[in-house]
Amino acid sequence: MPKKIRLFIIECVGPMDLLQSRSEAKALEQVCKIIGHEVATMPAYSKADFRKYCKYISSIDVDHDGQSKRGVPLCIHISAHGNENGIGFGSDFLEWDDLFNTMKPIFTELEYDGDVFLAISACEAGNQKLSKRIEKTWGSKTNVSPPKYIFVTSEAGGMDWDDALVSWTLFYHRISSFSLNRRLKVKGILKKVKDAVGTDLRYFRWDSDEEKYLRYKPG
Repeated sequence: MPKKIRLFIIECVGPMDLLQSRSEAKALEQVCKIIGHEVATMPAYSKADFRKYCKYISSIDVDHDGQSKRGVPLCIHISAHGNENGIGFGSDFLEWDDLFNTMKPIFTELEYDGDVFLAISACEAGNQKLSKRIEKTWGSKTNVSPPKYIFVTSEAGGMDWDDALVSWTLFYHRISSFSLNRRLKVKGILKKVKDAVGTDLRYFRWDSDEEKYLRYKPG
C-alpha cells in the first residue's frame, strides 16, 4: 500500500502564467490527491505571502490529525520562477540567504513527528545555497533542524512547465512507496525521472554523522 505524505505546495506564477493558466500547483495537487497524499496549495505573490505561509506551516500540530496517523512525511514544495541567485515571488526576488531567513520558522520552529523535506521547482534551483546556509547554522544558538532532503530541479537554462509537472508527478508517485531512509531507492526515483522525462532532479541529503548535505545527481 502506498505511503501517504503531507504536501504543502507554495507557488508563485508570473502574471502572464496566471492569464494563460500555467500552474504546476493546481495540476500537481489533483494528481497527488489521487495518489493518496494530503495536499494543500498556497499561492504566494510576494515575499510577505511566502513568509506568512512558512510561519503558518511551522505551526502544524499532529495532535489535530483526525486520523491519528504518526510519522507521516511532510514536504514543502516551492514552485516559482528563479535563477542561480534565488527565487522570485511577484516583484520580490529572494536571494538564497534571504530565502533561508524567510523560511526560518520551518527550520527552527517546526515540531513534527515525521521526516521533513523540501522540493524546489524553479529554473537553476540546482545552484541553491539553502543547504550551505543550514550547514553553517547547524549547532548554533538558532537551533536549526535540517530537512532530511532538499530536492531541486537542475536544468541548465530552465525547463518547460509540462516537463516539470510530469517529473514531479512521477516523483511523488514513487516516493510514497518506501521510507526516505532508503537512500538507494530515493536515488532510483531520480534516475527513473531522468530516464522517463529527461528532467534533471537532484537531491541534497542531510547526513547527521558528517553534519552536512551530501549531493546526488542521476547519471
